[in-house]
Amino acid sequence: MRRWSKHVFLGLIILFISLLTACSGDSGEETASDDGDSNANGDAVELTFWKSEDVGRADYQAFMDIVEKFDEENPDIDLQVDTTPNADYRTRLNTQAAGGQLPDMFQVWPGAELEPLVEGGAVQPIDDIVSYWTEETGLLDEEDFADFSVDGNPYAVPANTNPTHMIFYDKDMLADAGYEEFPSTYEEFLQLIDDLNANDITPMALGNSDAWVLQSVYISTIADRFTGNDFLEGVANGERAFTDSDFVQSLEVIDELVKKEAFNEDLNTIDSSQMIDYFLQGRAAMVMDGNWGISAILENMPEDKNVGVSMIPLNDKKTISTVAGTGVAINSELEGEKLEAAHTFLQYVYNQDLWEELIKVGRPIIANVEVPDDAELHPLQEEMLDLIAESDPAPVYDATLIPAVNDQLENELQSITVGGSTPKEAAENIQRVQESEQQ
Repeated sequence: MRRWSKHVFLGLIILFISLLTACSGDSGEETASDDGDSNANGDAVELTFWKSEDVGRADYQAFMDIVEKFDEENPDIDLQVDTTPNADYRTRLNTQAAGGQLPDMFQVWPGAELEPLVEGGAVQPIDDIVSYWTEETGLLDEEDFADFSVDGNPYAVPANTNPTHMIFYDKDMLADAGYEEFPSTYEEFLQLIDDLNANDITPMALGNSDAWVLQSVYISTIADRFTGNDFLEGVANGERAFTDSDFVQSLEVIDELVKKEAFNEDLNTIDSSQMIDYFLQGRAAMVMDGNWGISAILENMPEDKNVGVSMIPLNDKKTISTVAGTGVAINSELEGEKLEAAHTFLQYVYNQDLWEELIKVGRPIIANVEVPDDAELHPLQEEMLDLIAESDPAPVYDATLIPAVNDQLENELQSITVGGSTPKEAAENIQRVQESEQQ
């Protein structure tokens, strides 16, 4: 049996973890996990749980199946789950956090997105149960908690890893343009763009209306190919700057792709789901997305669509921006029986069964779990996993940068696409915000 560790990601889709019942007056789709008989046992401990909604995806269903099993086997815990659409979840979470109205447990993202919740006292550390995974079961190693740790204290359990950069391409469309294999050099990649345009084919579908795609999927990997893994750390401690020539070069790649007409004209008015639709409809030969994109591709592509997967061939490096996926944090106010119930939930859900089910649907996991004998992965999933296995991880910008700096970065990337900023001007604007935030 193959064994996939946290370094050999099994890939697809950002696993969004768990959910809650809406607080009084909250919007959101409320669902009782016990089919409406939530208070049949008056002694049951009530737990509310929020999750970013991704209904319909295989990894979402795998997670919810484990949640249902938890409910059946723990009648003394009344778990309520409340989902919010992906596009709205972060706003809801941050708004409720500011008002001190968070549920008992809620989905969080690592790094820079988790830190404000910790600094604001909204979440509590889980130091006292980490040994369950690192010592009792051996499913995780201590370093696996790093992305969800602040000042050395872990605040959520990591479930998966998220490589955020893949290029999915139509093999037949590339073959018609004279390419039997995906380009192996950046010069060949640029020539492919020219050749596709010459055949009146949009080279790359891009949906950046929400601004994060160019940041997470594109620049996080492209910049690392120029700057190396330690760049963002250097920026944080003042040893590096966004105005450094190597980072400016990465912005010049975006500028170059725009000027070469690599993208659809409506790149800033369609979203990431629509860009996948463009690709599947044959309106573009390629689409750049995170590993999660493979789910929509496999679920919706025509039977005769022949899809391959690669990474941008740039600077003879094979780094792919990668971050821990999502985790579930515990409200800082929980104590006593409710805290114990929350710990029970985390230990039950983040276990062998969940990770094996995620493997079966091609989800990149972080745990030390073997591939089940009955796992049947699609050839495209296997191809993607091989690609991830031969790559090295690079930081994802929105999981590392101060939120205000990341917002400026995303704004500048959009500005470059419409000719509003040159790469040099964009770098100066980003650095200006970085310095103001550090004062």
